[in-house]
Amino acid sequence: MLGDVHGNAAALEAVLEAEADANASIFLGDTVLSGPQGNRVLELLRQLPPGPAIMGNHDLELLDPALYGHYPSSWLDLNNWIVESTDRLHIPWVEALLPKGEFTVGGVEVCLHHGMVDGGPRHVLPDSPDEHVMALAPDSASPFVFFGHSHVQFDRTISGQRFINPGSVGQNRCGHVLACYGVIEAGEYEHRSVAFDPSPWHEALRGIDALEAHPDFRDWLDEGLRTGFGIGAHEPWTGYAERGFR
Repeated sequence: MLGDVHGNAAALEAVLEAEADANASIFLGDTVLSGPQGNRVLELLRQLPPGPAIMGNHDLELLDPALYGHYPSSWLDLNNWIVESTDRLHIPWVEALLPKGEFTVGGVEVCLHHGMVDGGPRHVLPDSPDEHVMALAPDSASPFVFFGHSHVQFDRTISGQRFINPGSVGQNRCGHVLACYGVIEAGEYEHRSVAFDPSPWHEALRGIDALEAHPDFRDWLDEGLRTGFGIGAHEPWTGYAERGFR
């Protein structure tokens, strides 16, 4: 079970190598924006074992760049470069990503949601109020609700229903250079993570011509992956790091 790859093929390759014997997969959305290794990520995702793959908010932006049209110029230039560089052969796979819903994987009933609730908080986090967590699956009786988007690996049980975020493969925010994901074996869930070599990601980032006009922004992105604080070392992420979250 994996999601939030965000154009980090180096991290995704490490996960797939660690779980090479997996016979099914669950993908929770966010493929390539806003990272530099998009085509390799999509190539790998298209080879996943069978299983449901759902749409993330950044996948919608890949398909409709107008959705990020209000972003600052640095993000616009990066995202436009990613969209323009994406091999069109991959686009039908992205278009076929499913909406949130209920699925059966390996005989286990699961509810899948990317993690962004319309009209709700931006992120569902480890200490979010119960009502914010339950908003991910208000009508679901599935024993497991899996989601991503907030990039923090955690597990909450509310009224007997488990809400699980396996963390982010490609953009850790809690101070670790790790690719985070989860595994279901014999009906039991387990958080997992694996170290990866970030140098190919850094090299790919430095090769993006569109970022020559934004050297400070490029350095900020580079620092985020190097330190494991993917969108900056600030709250709530530094607090979660101090509490041992990944």
